[in-house]
Amino acid sequence: MILHPASRSRRLGLFGSSPADPLVTTLARRLDDDYHWFRSISSGGMEPIDAVLVGPGGTWTLSFAGQRGRFTLRNGHWYQWNRSTESWVPWEPLPITAARLAGRRLSLYLERAGLPASVSPILLAPADMSVQVEARDRLGLMVEREPDRIASLMSGQAQLTQAQVDRIVALLDPRQPLPRLAPSTPNG
Repeated sequence: MILHPASRSRRLGLFGSSPADPLVTTLARRLDDDYHWFRSISSGGMEPIDAVLVGPGGTWTLSFAGQRGRFTLRNGHWYQWNRSTESWVPWEPLPITAARLAGRRLSLYLERAGLPASVSPILLAPADMSVQVEARDRLGLMVEREPDRIASLMSGQAQLTQAQVDRIVALLDPRQPLPRLAPSTPNG
């Protein structure tokens, strides 16, 4: 896995990650150099995304959740388990909404650039966060806490060609050379 270095310019919106980060270390062991890791990226003036991973398996946004507890989605409404009353109480799903929006923002940015716009958002939950969703309700993202499971999801099925990966990386990291495109017209 290629870690894209930190940018000194906030205008570019790229900031590095520490190689000591356990998630990055695990992903780097499991994924080859066809995968590219970006940390705190805010291309195109969008709000920063915690992390983006691009490779043959697709484009992924990773959001780091900070809330602990048990949460459930029932009949379109979110609830949090209240230990003191031992009951479910209404909950505003801010980390889940933020993770879904991060994926959507990147998807729109890629679509505007004429690139494959399929983005899979992942919410990286702490060990003491549990999210339960009934089968009929669609969450719109994956909630994971195991770096090995995340790596296997990302390396599963090839969805992007190497040329598409290169174009997305060039879009997200302006310091990368842009691959030449074939002319759209003869002698063009």
